[in-house]
Amino acid sequence: MYRYWKKYTHISSAYLRMKKCTFYFGLFLLIPGIAFSSANPALTPTTEQHSSIHSFHETTELAEIIWTDLTNHFIKYYENGDYKNALLVAQRNYDIADKNFSPYNANTADALLKLGIIEQTLGNLTEAENHLLNALLILEEKLSSDHPDLAVVMTSLGNVYFESQRPKLSEQYHQQALKIRKNYFDADNPAIAQSTYNLAVLYENQHKYKQAEFFYQKAIDSWSISVGAMHPYISNALSNLSGIYKKQEKYKKATGILQRMLALKKSVFGDQHEEVAQTLINLGTNYLEQGEYSPASHAYEEALNIAQQILGSSDPQLALLMYTLANIYHTQARIEEQNQTLFETGIMPTNNTSISMNTTQRKTAFFAQALPLYEKAAEILDDGENETQPALDAVLTELVILYKEIGNTDMARTIESRITTH
Repeated sequence: MYRYWKKYTHISSAYLRMKKCTFYFGLFLLIPGIAFSSANPALTPTTEQHSSIHSFHETTELAEIIWTDLTNHFIKYYENGDYKNALLVAQRNYDIADKNFSPYNANTADALLKLGIIEQTLGNLTEAENHLLNALLILEEKLSSDHPDLAVVMTSLGNVYFESQRPKLSEQYHQQALKIRKNYFDADNPAIAQSTYNLAVLYENQHKYKQAEFFYQKAIDSWSISVGAMHPYISNALSNLSGIYKKQEKYKKATGILQRMLALKKSVFGDQHEEVAQTLINLGTNYLEQGEYSPASHAYEEALNIAQQILGSSDPQLALLMYTLANIYHTQARIEEQNQTLFETGIMPTNNTSISMNTTQRKTAFFAQALPLYEKAAEILDDGENETQPALDAVLTELVILYKEIGNTDMARTIESRITTH
């Protein structure tokens, strides 16, 4: 059977990490609007519904300046990944609110929201939950029950509960947020799509694939109208949707989604881009899961061509991509060899000798395609580094097998002596 390297295909741990980051980052794009919209218009979320909460009716002009300055610093530190300083600024923000405003002032809720955001990012989920619940209590006291600012905090709470593996609470708050947004905004508003997407991620995490599929599709349709069919939000949702289909072994549907993603990525990034290459690898892997080696090889060939343009000639990633493509060719050669044996033994009868001859020619061609890729991959990986040795041994093992299959036993023995693990 073919073998492919997990690091370079869209599976398992890397896939889940990517989705998790997408889930949280998507929420953060909406959440800061409650605190940041007036301070930094560039970070304003897809709707303008949160600007009202950032008000300073009770404060002096100086307090407003300090507050805005702290908000700008919080954004800067958070965007730069300086979470320690972002936390210090959020705490300073809360201190000002605590000393200058009433406990049920909107500015206090704003400060609590900042603390909730940063504590969640730092993994302090209990603290984040407490801050966000307190912010929600304030807003429920100050605002109507269907106010969209409530949905912002509910979304963040749903996010915290998702991360702390409390799916019922996560679903409760995300559903509430979605209900508020549906009642407040037009049907194609991006905020509704974001809540829909959050629920899709939650349901997928619970293996409720039919519900997840429904909500992903809803989010995709909504975003296609509101932000355009080429937006990264849609690409992320499509990627997750293809993953759902693969988990259910609905490979044909996954293929359709991946082909749509490929067209999207090429339109956005051009043909020679790593995003395009990764999508091609995902598409090729999907074909391999179905045993469709020919389209799989075409996808990997195109991905390899892109990788050769954007990676260094000695990059281990290039070697492992070569190894995967060589493995596909090698597998195709073995299939042709099996067919040839069946023809020769009469198990697969045929009166057409040209069929048998074509089988032999195809087998030889596949071996010829696999061999230089294995050799080049081995050359790249043979760098004396311990961390590449297991990969090198895997490539050398396939080379030994291939040389034996084509009758070159001397070369097979020479290469076998280079393998460090048996």
